[in-house]
Amino acid sequence: MKKDVYVLGNESRLVVKNFLQDLRKAGCEPAVTLPGSYAIKELPDKAIHLIICLEEMMDFPIIKDAAAKKERTGLSLYLIGNIGNLSIEDEKFLKQLPCVRFLSYPVDISLLMKQMEKNDPDKPRILVVDDEPIFLRSVKSWLGEEFDVSLLNSGDEVMEFLDMRPVDLILLDYKMPGMDGSDVLRRFRDDVEFQNLPVIFLTASNDKESVMGIMHLEPTGYILKTMSPEDIKKSVRDFFKNQIQIFP
Repeated sequence: MKKDVYVLGNESRLVVKNFLQDLRKAGCEPAVTLPGSYAIKELPDKAIHLIICLEEMMDFPIIKDAAAKKERTGLSLYLIGNIGNLSIEDEKFLKQLPCVRFLSYPVDISLLMKQMEKNDPDKPRILVVDDEPIFLRSVKSWLGEEFDVSLLNSGDEVMEFLDMRPVDLILLDYKMPGMDGSDVLRRFRDDVEFQNLPVIFLTASNDKESVMGIMHLEPTGYILKTMSPEDIKKSVRDFFKNQIQIFP
């Protein structure tokens, strides 16, 4: 992995000890520190992987300090377990915190490693699917500096492409000849491997009826093609900035 891995956790707890053993067996050698705000401050100011093993009586400011560090440095945050006796405000903060959460032990280490590998690339991988060549080239020019952008002009090719090259996000034209965006999304939702893949629809229609029809399919979101290049770029940036993933 390109990023360094740090774990805040108490190794005297059996679940934490076993988790660290499994992590090391998977080839990961984390730096381990007891949880505390002082530990957050001493972390390097760069994009690391930070895993926090939550405890029932842990002080919630640790989480807020980690969130602030994430905002400054772009670190990838992973939370395991739960904290007890949270206020309504703290619970709301935790639910909205962009991170990967494992709610209980034991942790599926293979799943954790996949999430960490996903957060490693220098550029997040985006697949743009649209039948308009000019729009495809435009999106590539708008997003290409910050993201690894691949292009397809047909929904029929998407599944075959993903078998060869995984991506972190799909920008999918809602209306295309042949297999349109809704057909592609339904195939994703019926496929165990791709059912959680984030999909944002691209649409030229912003009337209420069209938007309600799009959102009824429960995509990750939608982007209007009529938006400015800067607004489209901001929408994609915001997606990656605000990801929240929760596992049982």
